[in-house]
Amino acid sequence: MAGTGKGRLWREAARILVAQAILATIAAAVLGVIWGWAAAGWALTGGFISLGPSAVFAVRLNRAAQARTNFGIALALGELLKVVLVAALFAAMYSRAREIDALALLLGFIAAVQGYFLASLVPDRLIDR
Repeated sequence: MAGTGKGRLWREAARILVAQAILATIAAAVLGVIWGWAAAGWALTGGFISLGPSAVFAVRLNRAAQARTNFGIALALGELLKVVLVAALFAAMYSRAREIDALALLLGFIAAVQGYFLASLVPDRLIDR
């Protein structure tokens, strides 16, 4: 087993964040080959719309674990903050960008969200080396 406490929390968060970054990059590369490099840029942007709030969430949970506050409340508030940040980032993209490739943006986001599932497939023994 990979350990306990805040070290375990950071390992799990890093595993998810790395998986999200890898999947967003793969999606961008595939879309770049298929639809062009502008679509790749939008896919990366969508991926980082998922990755950024996830990183904020991980930092907030780690702080809650270190402060020994009510972890359940920190978890619920962190998840709420993550959802609000994702919505705000999508709104900013749609309101500020002149020409947006909405499908590429959404596909990059969806690919990055799959990082939660991909990270759960990586055995602890590969991470603890």
